[in-house]
Amino acid sequence: MENIHKVLLVLIVVILGASHRNGALCNRTKQRVTVLVSVEEEMDQAFFAHMPPTSLDVHVWHTESKRLEVTTDNPLQALSLMEAPKLQHLILHPNAHLRQLIVRHCPLDGVAEQFRNLRELRILKIEQCRLTGTFDLGVLLALHNLTSVSLEANHITEASLLVDETVAEPEQPSKLARLDLSSNQIEYFHLDAVRLFPALEELSLGRNKLATFAGGSSTFLPALVMLDVRENLLTELDLSSCNCSSLLYLYAIGNRLTSFPVFSDSTVNIKVLDLSNNQLTVPDAQQLQKQQRLTSLLLSQNAFCSFTTATETELPSLARLELYDNQLESLDLRGWKLPALTQLRVSQNPLKSIPDDLVARYPNLTKLTCFCPDVDCTWIQRNAANVRSGNFEMSVAWNGPKSVGKGYRCVTVPYVGCVRCPFKRTAESELE
Repeated sequence: MENIHKVLLVLIVVILGASHRNGALCNRTKQRVTVLVSVEEEMDQAFFAHMPPTSLDVHVWHTESKRLEVTTDNPLQALSLMEAPKLQHLILHPNAHLRQLIVRHCPLDGVAEQFRNLRELRILKIEQCRLTGTFDLGVLLALHNLTSVSLEANHITEASLLVDETVAEPEQPSKLARLDLSSNQIEYFHLDAVRLFPALEELSLGRNKLATFAGGSSTFLPALVMLDVRENLLTELDLSSCNCSSLLYLYAIGNRLTSFPVFSDSTVNIKVLDLSNNQLTVPDAQQLQKQQRLTSLLLSQNAFCSFTTATETELPSLARLELYDNQLESLDLRGWKLPALTQLRVSQNPLKSIPDDLVARYPNLTKLTCFCPDVDCTWIQRNAANVRSGNFEMSVAWNGPKSVGKGYRCVTVPYVGCVRCPFKRTAESELE
């Protein structure tokens, strides 16, 4: 109850605020945070002079300012402008205090050279602004302490590393760990663009217009943990030239892939591979077998008619396999050894048969989700105990036998109800 009162008190202070010439002010001096609901005047030296002396973090929800000036003696450590629809000029003097700068919803169309003056900057976000054309990732190399950059939702068409190839690597390696270029208009990305960022852990390129994602003869990204290229136009994803030994999460949802990603011999530690909503028709056992630590394989909304492999393939760590919304008529997983499989999702497939030895082959299977009304009635009856326990989730007619639909009938399972299956005379006689 005490915590609830504190929350309500903060809300009241934010709404009512203290009288301030720039708008409603919420000043939490103990936490060194100043929250401004609205700012009308220019955010220059005179403006910041009116901040409480203990305030090191200023958060502005909306500002009409056209100019932002950060002077050398400005003690701020964090500045966030959540809406700055008129901001056109940044004046950034050499400053050793500012560590976080966030600017959103602004008309800025480029990154000023003056950003180099913010030598202690750790986090930089310029989001939903008007950055356009080619963005030179080389400008980030001058900010030696930078760890996180987000340029999400701008109008960038290309991201390149525009540095002289003859110049040696920077004396002080970049600390950049997170780079978010999602929701732009990038059509082509080359991994060499991030080759001078050895600490890079997360690279987000989702929701662009990527038709090509390429690598050089050998791109060394030893710290890369997550690569996100979802919702692009990729028909293939070749990572064979990427030395990405730390890569754990690969998201390529919502592309036009017709083949599985190709991995280098060093990229063998992936845990989550999400290729949902593509145009895949055949599993690639050769590429999948490289990933012995794979725990989740997500292949829903593709065009698989079967999911078998000619050669025995073991994925010893795979616990979750999703194949829903494909074209599977039989759940024949022939050739796959999946000793750790616990979850199998195959709903929205035209499945008519499920192997009787499914549980015997995958003894750790605790959740089969199969809302597929064409599965044979006799199979449902034989597996009624698993349906009753919830281990198998089948297509249930919640309003009873009258709602099963034409051509279907019920297998009644205690505590579950009417499990829908196709009406057949042979099946009917057996059930009776």
